[in-house]
Amino acid sequence: MKKLAFVINVFREDDFHSGGERVFYELVNRAVESGWVVDLYCSSYLSKQNILKPKINKINFIGHPKDFKYPDKIEKFYDKVKNLIQNESYDHVISENISPPIDIGILQGHSLLHYRNLSENILSKLLFTLKKHKYINAQKKWIKQGYNKIIVPSNTLKDELKENFGINEEKFAVIYPCVDIPPHCHCERSEAIQQPMVNKWIASSQAPRNDDIITLGISAPSFSKKGGNIFLKALYILKKKGYKFKAKIIYPKAKKNLKLQFLVFKYGLKDLIEFLPHQENMQNFYNSIDAVVMPSLMETFGLVALEAMINAKPAVVSSFCGASEILQDKENGFIFDMHNNASENLAEKLIYLLENKDKYSELSKNAYETALKYNWQDFCDKFYEVIQ
Repeated sequence: MKKLAFVINVFREDDFHSGGERVFYELVNRAVESGWVVDLYCSSYLSKQNILKPKINKINFIGHPKDFKYPDKIEKFYDKVKNLIQNESYDHVISENISPPIDIGILQGHSLLHYRNLSENILSKLLFTLKKHKYINAQKKWIKQGYNKIIVPSNTLKDELKENFGINEEKFAVIYPCVDIPPHCHCERSEAIQQPMVNKWIASSQAPRNDDIITLGISAPSFSKKGGNIFLKALYILKKKGYKFKAKIIYPKAKKNLKLQFLVFKYGLKDLIEFLPHQENMQNFYNSIDAVVMPSLMETFGLVALEAMINAKPAVVSSFCGASEILQDKENGFIFDMHNNASENLAEKLIYLLENKDKYSELSKNAYETALKYNWQDFCDKFYEVIQ
């Protein structure tokens, strides 16, 4: 019988606040269902129903959730974990994010070195270094200490970590994120998808159109990093060329962003863009758009793209997004080059979508069928196969 330990700051059974929390829940739940002994080391356990909690062999509470904002407190947390597990005989110990390594690391975010390297100029790079130097040095130290295996959500993140820290290829395993089928879609996941069922689902899922005007959506809670300015300039290019469209942008701080308001006025986009607050239910957002755009400056994957695709909405993503690795341009979505003239390249893809509305249904079907391949059962199968 296998005996596993999972080390995570906050463990949730439901109401997940991040993709990482969902990953850990699925892996723990799968291990428990397999009859393995599962111990959990965390700062807190959150659940509305506590269905899984009684099935876990042992839960060890350590520290406080807010401690994970400080590298020295993270190290204290992991020192306590190491002391507690030294007399245990675990087959594997699985931990989250860039942190002091124990065994298997599930890393889902870019390193701070990557953030620094993408700074716009020398001054901003210097300021970032001064502000984050303790955390940057801590990440360097932890990664140098070495994980036995590193699970990442994309080659995009793998390549960044290899380049910045000199990690060998064999240390990595890429397992793409997963997505849930919307409750109103009654298609079952299967290798042989029933075509009439898919066509009916796609036809019923398309967002309402106003005079056949396509609505583009973007989720940009961090407007600049999510490529919001690139998106605005691309929309301006479309407007200058005479194309008709609408756009919806999830950005709660839109009214407070004076630079954004100036650009919207400068580009003449006020009547074409609707800014949305935080969306408790993203399903409503996907139902209201025809395609999702992800012009992120950095994105280890970009789950919004996959969520849009499972709703039969094509995704237009930057070449910096890990989600680009599961797309074939103009077949099940679009990939635009971020290295040079990003806004112009994005506009080119959007123009193709606007000029080829007759191909929309095929794009939607292909996006949906692609998203079906990324499910939690397969994710867990691949994960436990990798760590054997």
